[in-house]
Amino acid sequence: MTIIEPSKKSILFLREFLILLSLIFMAAILNIYFYNLNVNLKYRLGLREKEWQGLEVANADFKNQLYKITDTRNLASFMQERNLISDKSPKYLEHKGFAQVKITE
Repeated sequence: MTIIEPSKKSILFLREFLILLSLIFMAAILNIYFYNLNVNLKYRLGLREKEWQGLEVANADFKNQLYKITDTRNLASFMQERNLISDKSPKYLEHKGFAQVKITE
């Protein structure tokens, strides 16, 4: 009498196939996740670049205003507007270190 046993190789092959299929599925999911992170990062960088350009324009405007105020041609009118007096012998404050402060002429 002959006893027929099922082949154990086919079960081993099925297990390896399922493991390989699950690894491919996880790799695909991770690929989609990292692609999404990359797209979000590029979008946020684009927004920051636009914000940076706006700040550069604002900085240029502020510098222009500062240069207009401190221009030597406009200094006399600036002094008159704010009732400032030109001092002929000003005293300056010097800082030589943490403990030494000296007033010079």
